Amino acid sequence: MDTETLAKLIKEENEQTRRHLDDKAAEMGRHFDDKAAEMGRHFDVVAESLKSEIRVIAEGHGVLVEKMDRLETQVENFALETRTNFDEVRAAIKFSYAELDRRVAHLESFVLDLSTRMQRLEARQTA
Repeated sequence: MDTETLAKLIKEENEQTRRHLDDKAAEMGRHFDDKAAEMGRHFDVVAESLKSEIRVIAEGHGVLVEKMDRLETQVENFALETRTNFDEVRAAIKFSYAELDRRVAHLESFVLDLSTRMQRLEARQTA
């Protein structure tokens, strides 16, 4: 085979190889594009699902914040009512203690007076 024919065969083989590689590259590119599009659609579905779940969580958080605010108000009202009741009870006890102290002092004085009178009576009877 002469050089010219050999060069022609090599050139044809190179062209054929180049076309084959170009076809494979194009096929792989389409495959890659298909996979990328499929992955993009999958990502969109997952992202939409996450948005929905995040929205539910955010709504639940909002409800919890409202409940916590109401509970805080109730606790503050309860603390105020308890403080008021405690002050009223303390005042009532203070008043009752003062009244009892006065009555006990009166009874002690009365008993001392009776005791003194009894001692005088007993002293008269023995005399």
